[in-house]
Amino acid sequence: MNGIAPKRYQQEAVDQALAIFRHAEDQIRQAPDLNERRIASAYNGCVLLEAPTGSGKTLMAGMIAEAFSRPGREGNARIVWFWFTPFAGLVDQARGALKKDFPGLRVRDIQIDRITRNARSGDCFVTTWAAVAANNKETRRVRKGGDSTLALDEFIAQLRQDGFRIGAVVDEAHHTFFTTSSEAVRFYHEVLAPDFTLMVTATPNDRDVERFKQASGIKEVHRNAVSRRSAVEAGLIKEGVRSVAFLAGPQQQALVNFAETALKEAWTMHQRIARELAAAGIDLVPLMLVQVGNSDQAVAQARAFLIGLGVPEARIASYTAKEPSNDLLAVALDEQFEVLIFKMAVALGFDAPRAFVLASLRGAKDTDFGIQVVGRILRVHRRLQPATLEKTLPAGLRYGYVFLADADNQGGLVSAGERINAIRDELAKICPATSVFRVAGEAQVQVAVNGQGSLFRVLTDAPDLTQAPDGETETGTGQAEPLIGAGYPLPGTLDLFGDGPAATLANGRAIKGPPALGQPMALPPPGRHPLRADAQPILKTERMPISTADLLSCIAAHIGFDDTVINVGLRVSVTLTRKTIDLFEGTAALEEAHARLEAKALAEKAQLELFHFGCLHPAELFQALLGRLRTEFRHRGLPDDEPTLERALNLIMATQPTLLRRAERECASRFKEVIDTAHWPATTEALPGAERSRLNVYGVMPDGLNRLELAFAQMLDADQSGAVAYWYRNEPHKPWSVALVLPSGAQFFPDFIVKVNGRRRGDGCVLIETKGDYLVNSPDTIAKVNAEHKFYGSALFLKQDTQGRFMTVSYFEKAGRCEEDQVFRLENLVGH
Repeated sequence: MNGIAPKRYQQEAVDQALAIFRHAEDQIRQAPDLNERRIASAYNGCVLLEAPTGSGKTLMAGMIAEAFSRPGREGNARIVWFWFTPFAGLVDQARGALKKDFPGLRVRDIQIDRITRNARSGDCFVTTWAAVAANNKETRRVRKGGDSTLALDEFIAQLRQDGFRIGAVVDEAHHTFFTTSSEAVRFYHEVLAPDFTLMVTATPNDRDVERFKQASGIKEVHRNAVSRRSAVEAGLIKEGVRSVAFLAGPQQQALVNFAETALKEAWTMHQRIARELAAAGIDLVPLMLVQVGNSDQAVAQARAFLIGLGVPEARIASYTAKEPSNDLLAVALDEQFEVLIFKMAVALGFDAPRAFVLASLRGAKDTDFGIQVVGRILRVHRRLQPATLEKTLPAGLRYGYVFLADADNQGGLVSAGERINAIRDELAKICPATSVFRVAGEAQVQVAVNGQGSLFRVLTDAPDLTQAPDGETETGTGQAEPLIGAGYPLPGTLDLFGDGPAATLANGRAIKGPPALGQPMALPPPGRHPLRADAQPILKTERMPISTADLLSCIAAHIGFDDTVINVGLRVSVTLTRKTIDLFEGTAALEEAHARLEAKALAEKAQLELFHFGCLHPAELFQALLGRLRTEFRHRGLPDDEPTLERALNLIMATQPTLLRRAERECASRFKEVIDTAHWPATTEALPGAERSRLNVYGVMPDGLNRLELAFAQMLDADQSGAVAYWYRNEPHKPWSVALVLPSGAQFFPDFIVKVNGRRRGDGCVLIETKGDYLVNSPDTIAKVNAEHKFYGSALFLKQDTQGRFMTVSYFEKAGRCEEDQVFRLENLVGH
């Protein structure tokens, strides 16, 4: 190794991994055949190195690979390594680190160096799973031989024939690898079939590890774990990471641009870090990371806002998969850049030791992704390590900071901190399950039972990868096949519905299938049912006036633009709660913060409120309100120019929506008109066999009744008290329908109109609406319950309880909700 002095915990993890590998190598050398060599590898050929980001996982993996492949050392293997990174962007980073720090490893190019005669122990091919195990052009080129190079599959097989062991280093193993159905695991098991596997990960999932073992044939995964505390005490990673999110009330959330707030706060913290570094005499330009969403304009928008904050454009770099305008690793090191804007995929794995601050503008609640976000700012730059070890580094420089645009993402980061904290220092031991026994003078590698071998060779077959772990089988395309019998027709279905003969019943009668496609089914002609002679043919409905001038004047005059509301319209910022969580300590702190009100968001929210009153044109309503607000501003001596008034009105409408709705409700009730409906049709149509109705005005049950409506209609027909004279089905938006005007100006059409004997109001008619439980407390229902028809009165609302009884529903103002009131009785309709 090239002059790097490993930390104590790093050396211990390396030594233990080497001891395990050398034990397995000793058994492999003594094994007489391939099957027994695989047994030795299955029990002692796989090590999982588990350590937090920044603790030196790549260093430890490189030390293990270099030391184990060094010629001349007893117990070492003659081995060629295949080093896998999860993403192509990390290949160059890994190659550079191996070339710089591990001269005993010869970094090779998998595209051109597949020549066995040039191979030597310590050769290391750095690549990705996608480059060798995916169906793409690059993979097809690697897996196919050329004039001077072997196909990858043949190259690996030839290396094995030439006496080389095959080793695999799987970096960031929790990405793309711990999935038994993946092509990566299939390639690993069937083609690479490594004798030694070193997996490196920040946070493995135990269930994923077990699934990997099942698919790969590995019996024992030796876990060498490094705790966060060990890396902190070694001065390699920061003491902690603080996550900052901004909370707002429901009325304020739509008024704040949280992305811009997070960026502004992040840049403020970045500048503070730069000042503290200078004050401590540390010559380092910190780096601020900005993670944006996947929209095409996300990078440009973030760049423009940062420039608006005063960040020099030349100090901002960006990187996306589509637009790699700057070299990612170069930017991380180049101190002429202070800000790096990137998208999600780039957050995985790259080193940025200058980074203290990250602004995350995209939604990502996933714990694994939270771990990667934390990892980008967890490392301690080498220039800070001496002061870190001496405990002289200022407190503000001992932490990383994540600023979130979406407070909901804080949960993923907290879970990430908990998972990182859960890692405890642990060194695996050699698995004693396998031993070399001599049977009849021949060495055999066996799985020992109670320390004893067997006189008979025990064969261990590799698992069948076509068998998925959950029991479903898979086809050659990787798609799960249905269970046996699925997709087959049940007995008789071909005869009933297919082209076969018709099925025959026990009495010999045939069941005929439906007509062929395109052939119309003959229906009997509908019957006509007359309106009963005593039914009222014309009823009363409500509507808003055709001319809205007086209504607009009423709303403008009645809206409550008092001093408090005017002050709301003059605000330029909104008060938020800033919530800071220490991800590793679990402590939280709340403090007040301020955010600039977003003009576009204000206008959009105000526009929605203007559309709420459906019978008025939003532009006309806005002008009427603007005129009233101008009057109030002039009386108070406030500037009344158009931009100031419009911004104030938008802010008032967005934050005080009840003001406008209260005025609309008052004026709607004052100006709504009661007019005659059209004449109810003299007859209605119904198919032969339609259910008859004793008291419906047409003598037949209407089509389209739902379960609740049908139950109520049958209840009306069963009335024996004499309360019900007859009833109408009140279909919405018919010329003869009865409507109530709601506070929003929209019309509401109750389900039923019931003529009640002895009732005086409304010519004896009662409006009735039925509701299911799930709709009883919707905002729409509450508005309808509180509406009142000028002629018929308010509609009676009914729902069924758990016993099937109809219950009246009333709005209880103190509770602010609708609740069951009492059991509904037909006899009580006369007093409604």
